[in-house]
Amino acid sequence: MNMGSVMTNESDRLLQINQGRLGNVRRLVLFGLGAQFQDCYRQLLPWLGREPDCLCDNAPEKWGRQFFGKKCISPVELGQLGEDTEVVITIRRYEEIYRQLSEMGLKNVFVACFDRAYDVVHNVRSIRTEQFSSDEGRFDSPVRGKWTLVTGASRGIGRQIALEMAKLGANIIAHSRHISHTDEIVHFCSALGVQALPLGAELSDPSELEAMLDKLKNSYPPVDIVFNNAGISLSCGPDPRDISFNDYMFHYAVNTIAPIHISCCLIPGMINRGFGRIINISSTIQNRPSEMAYSCSKAALSKFVHDLAPSLHNTGVAICLVCPGHVRSDMGGVDAPNSVESVTPGALLGAMMIENVNGCWFVAQDYAGLSIPAAIKRAHFYYGQRS
Repeated sequence: MNMGSVMTNESDRLLQINQGRLGNVRRLVLFGLGAQFQDCYRQLLPWLGREPDCLCDNAPEKWGRQFFGKKCISPVELGQLGEDTEVVITIRRYEEIYRQLSEMGLKNVFVACFDRAYDVVHNVRSIRTEQFSSDEGRFDSPVRGKWTLVTGASRGIGRQIALEMAKLGANIIAHSRHISHTDEIVHFCSALGVQALPLGAELSDPSELEAMLDKLKNSYPPVDIVFNNAGISLSCGPDPRDISFNDYMFHYAVNTIAPIHISCCLIPGMINRGFGRIINISSTIQNRPSEMAYSCSKAALSKFVHDLAPSLHNTGVAICLVCPGHVRSDMGGVDAPNSVESVTPGALLGAMMIENVNGCWFVAQDYAGLSIPAAIKRAHFYYGQRS
Protein backbone atom coordinates (compact mmCIF):
# COMPACT_ATOMS: atom_id res chain seq x y z
CA MET A 1 0.00 0.00 0.00
CA ASN A 2 1.27 3.47 -0.85
CA MET A 3 2.28 5.30 2.34
CA GLY A 4 1.31 8.63 0.81
CA SER A 5 -2.27 7.45 0.38
CA VAL A 6 -2.31 6.12 3.96
CA MET A 7 -1.20 9.50 5.31
CA THR A 8 -3.75 11.29 3.11
CA ASN A 9 -6.56 9.04 4.33
CA GLU A 10 -5.55 9.59 7.94
CA SER A 11 -5.43 13.35 7.40
CA ASP A 12 -8.89 13.25 5.79
CA ARG A 13 -10.24 11.25 8.76
CA LEU A 14 -8.82 13.67 11.31
CA LEU A 15 -10.08 16.63 9.31
CA GLN A 16 -13.62 15.20 9.31
CA ILE A 17 -13.44 14.56 13.06
CA ASN A 18 -12.23 18.05 13.90
CA GLN A 19 -14.00 20.25 11.36
CA GLY A 20 -17.09 20.42 13.55
CA ARG A 21 -14.98 21.39 16.53
CA LEU A 22 -12.46 23.84 15.10
CA GLY A 23 -12.87 23.97 11.33
CA ASN A 24 -15.87 26.32 11.22
CA VAL A 25 -14.91 28.83 13.90
CA ARG A 26 -14.78 32.51 13.02
CA ARG A 27 -11.14 32.92 14.05
CA LEU A 28 -8.51 30.35 14.92
CA VAL A 29 -5.20 31.33 16.53
CA LEU A 30 -2.18 29.25 17.57
CA PHE A 31 -0.45 30.57 20.69
CA GLY A 32 3.21 29.77 21.40
CA LEU A 33 5.89 29.65 18.71
CA GLY A 34 8.44 27.41 20.40
CA ALA A 35 10.02 24.09 19.42
CA GLN A 36 6.74 22.18 19.28
CA PHE A 37 5.14 24.72 16.97
CA GLN A 38 8.16 24.81 14.67
CA ASP A 39 8.46 21.02 14.44
CA CYS A 40 4.79 20.09 14.37
CA TYR A 41 2.93 22.88 12.55
CA ARG A 42 2.14 20.69 9.51
CA GLN A 43 1.00 17.86 11.78
CA LEU A 44 -1.40 20.18 13.57
CA LEU A 45 -3.38 21.16 10.48
CA PRO A 46 -5.30 17.86 10.09
CA TRP A 47 -6.21 18.01 13.77
CA LEU A 48 -7.43 21.58 13.41
CA GLY A 49 -9.34 21.01 10.18
CA ARG A 50 -8.00 24.26 8.71
CA GLU A 51 -5.08 26.66 8.81
CA PRO A 52 -5.03 29.25 11.59
CA ASP A 53 -5.93 32.83 10.79
CA CYS A 54 -2.90 34.09 12.68
CA LEU A 55 -0.40 33.26 15.40
CA CYS A 56 0.38 34.75 18.79
CA ASP A 57 3.26 34.72 21.27
CA ASN A 58 4.37 36.58 24.38
CA ALA A 59 7.77 37.42 22.88
CA PRO A 60 7.72 40.99 21.42
CA GLU A 61 10.46 40.15 18.90
CA LYS A 62 8.04 37.79 17.14
CA TRP A 63 5.16 40.27 16.77
CA GLY A 64 4.55 41.27 13.17
CA ARG A 65 6.74 38.51 11.75
CA GLN A 66 5.54 35.74 9.44
CA PHE A 67 5.78 32.05 10.41
CA PHE A 68 4.60 29.43 7.92
CA GLY A 69 2.96 32.29 6.04
CA LYS A 70 0.94 33.43 9.07
CA LYS A 71 1.39 36.72 10.94
CA CYS A 72 2.24 36.67 14.64
CA ILE A 73 0.22 39.17 16.64
CA SER A 74 0.64 40.40 20.21
CA PRO A 75 -1.55 39.20 23.11
CA VAL A 76 -3.18 42.65 23.16
CA GLU A 77 -4.22 42.23 19.53
CA LEU A 78 -5.45 38.72 20.28
CA GLY A 79 -7.70 40.06 23.03
CA GLN A 80 -9.21 42.51 20.58
CA LEU A 81 -10.39 39.71 18.28
CA GLY A 82 -13.30 38.89 20.56
CA GLU A 83 -14.34 35.98 22.77
CA ASP A 84 -15.60 33.88 19.85
CA THR A 85 -11.97 33.36 18.84
CA GLU A 86 -10.66 29.84 19.47
CA VAL A 87 -7.06 29.51 20.61
CA VAL A 88 -4.84 26.42 20.53
CA ILE A 89 -1.87 26.54 22.91
CA THR A 90 1.15 24.89 21.31
CA ILE A 91 3.59 24.69 24.23
CA ARG A 92 3.91 21.87 26.76
CA ARG A 93 3.63 23.98 29.92
CA TYR A 94 0.30 25.45 28.96
CA GLU A 95 -1.11 26.41 32.38
CA GLU A 96 0.13 30.01 32.64
CA ILE A 97 -0.86 30.72 29.05
CA TYR A 98 -4.35 29.39 29.76
CA ARG A 99 -4.67 31.67 32.79
CA GLN A 100 -3.49 34.62 30.68
CA LEU A 101 -6.08 33.86 28.01
CA SER A 102 -8.84 33.46 30.59
CA GLU A 103 -8.04 36.86 32.08
CA MET A 104 -8.35 38.28 28.55
CA GLY A 105 -11.90 36.88 28.34
CA LEU A 106 -11.09 34.09 25.87
CA LYS A 107 -13.13 31.00 26.73
CA ASN A 108 -12.57 28.60 23.83
CA VAL A 109 -9.09 27.32 24.53
CA PHE A 110 -7.48 24.07 23.39
CA VAL A 111 -4.10 22.45 24.04
CA ALA A 112 -2.00 20.64 21.44
CA CYS A 113 -0.65 17.52 23.16
CA PHE A 114 2.70 16.13 22.04
CA ASP A 115 4.13 12.64 22.44
CA ARG A 116 7.44 10.88 21.74
CA ALA A 117 9.32 13.89 23.08
CA TYR A 118 8.41 16.86 20.88
CA ASP A 119 7.80 15.55 17.40
CA VAL A 120 4.37 13.89 17.35
CA VAL A 121 0.97 15.52 17.86
CA HIS A 122 -1.29 12.95 19.47
CA ASN A 123 -4.29 15.08 20.39
CA VAL A 124 -5.83 18.55 20.53
CA ARG A 125 -7.89 18.81 23.71
CA SER A 126 -10.31 21.38 24.99
CA ILE A 127 -9.33 22.89 28.33
CA ARG A 128 -11.60 24.29 31.00
CA THR A 129 -11.08 25.97 34.36
CA GLU A 130 -11.90 22.76 36.27
CA GLN A 131 -8.62 21.33 34.99
CA PHE A 132 -6.95 23.59 37.57
CA SER A 133 -9.26 22.82 40.48
CA SER A 134 -7.55 21.58 43.62
CA ASP A 135 -8.12 17.98 44.69
CA GLU A 136 -5.23 17.59 47.10
CA GLY A 137 -7.14 15.43 49.56
CA ARG A 138 -6.09 12.01 50.81
CA PHE A 139 -3.70 10.26 48.46
CA ASP A 140 -3.31 6.50 48.66
CA SER A 141 0.02 5.47 47.20
CA PRO A 142 -0.42 2.70 44.60
CA VAL A 143 3.23 1.64 45.00
CA ARG A 144 3.15 0.92 48.72
CA GLY A 145 4.83 -2.43 49.35
CA LYS A 146 5.88 -2.84 45.71
CA TRP A 147 9.45 -3.97 45.16
CA THR A 148 11.15 -1.39 42.97
CA LEU A 149 14.50 -1.81 41.22
CA VAL A 150 16.34 1.43 40.49
CA THR A 151 19.53 1.11 38.46
CA GLY A 152 22.14 3.78 39.03
CA ALA A 153 20.53 4.55 42.40
CA SER A 154 23.59 5.78 44.27
CA ARG A 155 23.55 9.33 42.89
CA GLY A 156 21.79 11.87 40.69
CA ILE A 157 18.43 11.05 39.14
CA GLY A 158 18.47 7.44 40.32
CA ARG A 159 19.01 8.48 43.92
CA GLN A 160 16.18 11.01 43.68
CA ILE A 161 13.81 8.39 42.25
CA ALA A 162 14.74 5.81 44.89
CA LEU A 163 14.17 8.25 47.75
CA GLU A 164 10.84 9.49 46.42
CA MET A 165 9.58 5.95 45.79
CA ALA A 166 10.63 4.97 49.32
CA LYS A 167 8.71 7.97 50.71
CA LEU A 168 5.66 6.58 48.88
CA GLY A 169 6.07 3.23 50.63
CA ALA A 170 7.83 1.24 47.90
CA ASN A 171 10.53 -1.24 48.88
CA ILE A 172 13.78 -0.50 47.07
CA ILE A 173 16.43 -2.58 45.34
CA ALA A 174 19.20 -0.05 44.85
CA HIS A 175 21.70 -0.84 42.11
CA SER A 176 25.08 0.70 41.48
CA ARG A 177 28.26 -0.26 39.66
CA HIS A 178 29.77 -1.38 42.97
CA ILE A 179 27.56 -2.65 45.77
CA SER A 180 29.45 -0.54 48.32
CA HIS A 181 28.25 2.58 46.48
CA THR A 182 24.67 1.79 47.56
CA ASP A 183 25.35 1.95 51.32
CA GLU A 184 24.08 5.52 51.72
CA ILE A 185 20.92 5.19 49.61
CA VAL A 186 20.01 1.88 51.27
CA HIS A 187 20.44 3.54 54.67
CA PHE A 188 18.28 6.54 53.76
CA CYS A 189 15.51 4.41 52.22
CA SER A 190 15.46 2.06 55.22
CA ALA A 191 15.15 5.09 57.51
CA LEU A 192 11.91 5.94 55.68
CA GLY A 193 10.35 2.73 56.98
CA VAL A 194 10.63 0.51 53.91
CA GLN A 195 12.82 -2.44 53.05
CA ALA A 196 15.90 -1.66 50.99
CA LEU A 197 18.40 -4.07 49.46
CA PRO A 198 21.71 -3.39 47.68
CA LEU A 199 22.66 -4.72 44.26
CA GLY A 200 25.94 -4.29 42.40
CA ALA A 201 26.94 -4.88 38.77
CA GLU A 202 28.89 -3.20 36.01
CA LEU A 203 26.20 -3.06 33.32
CA SER A 204 28.68 -2.82 30.46
CA ASP A 205 30.09 -6.24 31.42
CA PRO A 206 27.84 -9.05 30.05
CA SER A 207 28.96 -11.52 32.71
CA GLU A 208 28.20 -9.09 35.56
CA LEU A 209 24.84 -8.21 34.01
CA GLU A 210 23.89 -11.90 33.72
CA ALA A 211 25.00 -12.57 37.30
CA MET A 212 22.89 -9.63 38.50
CA LEU A 213 19.81 -10.92 36.70
CA ASP A 214 20.33 -14.40 38.17
CA LYS A 215 20.45 -12.85 41.65
CA LEU A 216 17.28 -10.90 40.99
CA LYS A 217 15.42 -14.02 39.88
CA ASN A 218 16.73 -16.36 42.56
CA SER A 219 17.76 -14.36 45.62
CA TYR A 220 15.64 -11.21 45.71
CA PRO A 221 11.91 -10.57 46.10
CA PRO A 222 9.94 -10.48 42.81
CA VAL A 223 10.39 -7.10 41.16
CA ASP A 224 7.16 -5.15 40.52
CA ILE A 225 8.58 -1.87 39.19
CA VAL A 226 11.81 -1.11 37.34
CA PHE A 227 13.44 2.25 36.74
CA ASN A 228 16.11 1.67 34.10
CA ASN A 229 17.98 4.81 35.04
CA ALA A 230 21.70 3.93 34.88
CA GLY A 231 23.38 5.55 31.91
CA ILE A 232 26.58 7.11 30.64
CA SER A 233 27.35 10.12 28.47
CA LEU A 234 31.07 10.35 27.90
CA SER A 235 32.91 12.99 25.93
CA CYS A 236 33.73 11.62 22.49
CA GLY A 237 35.37 14.71 20.99
CA PRO A 238 33.95 17.55 18.89
CA ASP A 239 33.82 15.69 15.55
CA PRO A 240 31.21 12.89 15.34
CA ARG A 241 33.22 11.28 12.54
CA ASP A 242 35.96 10.58 15.05
CA ILE A 243 33.79 8.74 17.59
CA SER A 244 35.37 5.34 17.99
CA PHE A 245 33.84 1.89 17.71
CA ASN A 246 34.54 1.31 21.40
CA ASP A 247 32.79 4.54 22.39
CA TYR A 248 29.65 3.45 20.55
CA MET A 249 29.86 -0.05 22.04
CA PHE A 250 30.24 1.28 25.59
CA HIS A 251 27.30 3.67 25.29
CA TYR A 252 25.05 1.06 23.71
CA ALA A 253 26.03 -1.58 26.28
CA VAL A 254 25.00 0.59 29.24
CA ASN A 255 22.27 2.81 27.78
CA THR A 256 20.53 0.34 25.45
CA ILE A 257 21.42 -3.32 25.82
CA ALA A 258 21.43 -3.44 29.63
CA PRO A 259 17.94 -1.90 30.11
CA ILE A 260 16.57 -4.05 27.27
CA HIS A 261 18.04 -7.17 28.85
CA ILE A 262 16.74 -6.24 32.31
CA SER A 263 13.28 -5.57 30.91
CA CYS A 264 13.10 -8.81 28.94
CA CYS A 265 14.32 -10.81 31.92
CA LEU A 266 11.74 -9.43 34.37
CA ILE A 267 8.68 -9.01 32.14
CA PRO A 268 7.67 -12.73 32.07
CA GLY A 269 7.44 -12.86 35.87
CA MET A 270 5.47 -9.60 35.91
CA ILE A 271 3.01 -11.01 33.37
CA ASN A 272 2.58 -14.18 35.44
CA ARG A 273 1.78 -12.06 38.52
CA GLY A 274 -0.52 -9.75 36.53
CA PHE A 275 1.30 -6.51 37.30
CA GLY A 276 4.49 -4.72 36.34
CA ARG A 277 5.83 -1.30 35.40
CA ILE A 278 9.08 -0.61 33.57
CA ILE A 279 10.15 3.01 33.30
CA ASN A 280 13.11 3.72 31.03
CA ILE A 281 15.03 6.96 31.35
CA SER A 282 15.62 8.23 27.82
CA SER A 283 16.45 11.63 26.31
CA THR A 284 15.24 14.23 23.82
CA ILE A 285 18.80 15.30 23.02
CA GLN A 286 19.19 16.37 19.41
CA ASN A 287 21.40 18.44 17.11
CA ARG A 288 24.49 17.82 19.26
CA PRO A 289 26.82 15.78 17.04
CA SER A 290 29.59 15.54 19.65
CA GLU A 291 27.21 13.45 21.80
CA MET A 292 26.20 11.15 18.95
CA ALA A 293 27.09 7.92 20.78
CA TYR A 294 24.86 8.87 23.70
CA SER A 295 21.97 10.21 21.62
CA CYS A 296 21.92 7.19 19.31
CA SER A 297 21.95 4.78 22.25
CA LYS A 298 18.97 6.56 23.83
CA ALA A 299 17.11 6.66 20.51
CA ALA A 300 17.57 2.90 20.25
CA LEU A 301 16.16 2.42 23.76
CA SER A 302 13.13 4.53 22.85
CA LYS A 303 12.58 2.45 19.72
CA PHE A 304 12.62 -0.72 21.83
CA VAL A 305 9.95 0.66 24.15
CA HIS A 306 7.65 1.89 21.39
CA ASP A 307 7.88 -1.43 19.53
CA LEU A 308 7.50 -3.66 22.60
CA ALA A 309 4.63 -1.77 24.23
CA PRO A 310 1.81 -3.15 22.01
CA SER A 311 2.76 -6.73 22.90
CA LEU A 312 2.04 -5.97 26.57
CA HIS A 313 -1.55 -4.86 25.98
CA ASN A 314 -3.98 -6.43 28.50
CA THR A 315 -1.18 -8.16 30.45
CA GLY A 316 -1.17 -5.84 33.47
CA VAL A 317 2.39 -4.87 32.53
CA ALA A 318 3.32 -1.52 31.00
CA ILE A 319 6.55 -0.06 29.70
CA CYS A 320 7.15 3.64 29.17
CA LEU A 321 9.78 6.35 28.73
CA VAL A 322 10.84 9.39 30.73
CA CYS A 323 12.90 12.32 29.57
CA PRO A 324 14.27 13.85 32.78
CA GLY A 325 15.49 17.04 31.14
CA HIS A 326 18.93 18.60 31.51
CA VAL A 327 19.66 18.44 35.24
CA ARG A 328 22.59 19.33 37.47
CA SER A 329 24.07 15.88 38.01
CA ASP A 330 27.44 14.27 37.39
CA MET A 331 26.26 13.59 33.84
CA GLY A 332 24.40 16.85 33.22
CA GLY A 333 27.05 19.15 34.72
CA VAL A 334 26.87 22.04 37.16
CA ASP A 335 25.56 24.50 34.55
CA ALA A 336 22.43 22.52 33.68
CA PRO A 337 19.23 24.57 34.09
CA ASN A 338 17.27 22.11 36.25
CA SER A 339 17.86 20.62 39.68
CA VAL A 340 17.92 16.86 40.20
CA GLU A 341 14.86 17.25 42.46
CA SER A 342 12.84 18.61 39.53
CA VAL A 343 12.65 15.18 37.86
CA THR A 344 10.03 14.11 40.40
CA PRO A 345 7.10 13.68 40.40
CA GLY A 346 7.20 13.49 36.58
CA ALA A 347 9.65 10.59 36.47
CA LEU A 348 7.37 8.58 38.78
CA LEU A 349 4.19 8.81 36.71
CA GLY A 350 4.82 5.53 34.89
CA ALA A 351 4.66 3.79 38.27
CA MET A 352 2.05 5.97 39.98
CA MET A 353 -0.74 6.04 37.41
CA ILE A 354 -3.12 3.13 37.77
CA GLU A 355 -4.32 3.43 34.19
CA ASN A 356 -2.46 1.94 31.26
CA VAL A 357 0.58 4.09 30.61
CA ASN A 358 1.94 1.59 28.11
CA GLY A 359 4.11 3.30 25.49
CA CYS A 360 3.75 6.79 26.99
CA TRP A 361 6.59 9.29 26.94
CA PHE A 362 6.65 11.50 30.04
CA VAL A 363 8.70 14.71 30.02
CA ALA A 364 9.60 15.09 33.69
CA GLN A 365 10.07 18.86 33.59
CA ASP A 366 6.42 19.27 32.53
CA TYR A 367 5.49 18.27 36.09
CA ALA A 368 8.24 20.01 38.08
CA GLY A 369 6.90 21.67 41.22
CA LEU A 370 3.58 19.79 41.19
CA SER A 371 2.27 17.48 43.87
CA ILE A 372 1.78 13.87 42.86
CA PRO A 373 -2.05 14.19 42.67
CA ALA A 374 -1.70 17.34 40.54
CA ALA A 375 0.87 15.64 38.29
CA ILE A 376 -1.40 12.63 37.81
CA LYS A 377 -4.32 14.92 36.98
CA ARG A 378 -2.21 16.78 34.44
CA ALA A 379 -1.08 13.52 32.84
CA HIS A 380 -4.70 12.32 32.71
CA PHE A 381 -5.57 15.42 30.72
CA TYR A 382 -2.52 15.44 28.51
CA TYR A 383 -2.72 11.80 27.49
CA GLY A 384 -6.50 11.69 27.27
CA GLN A 385 -6.93 9.32 30.21
CA ARG A 386 -9.90 9.59 32.53
CA SER A 387 -9.91 9.38 36.31
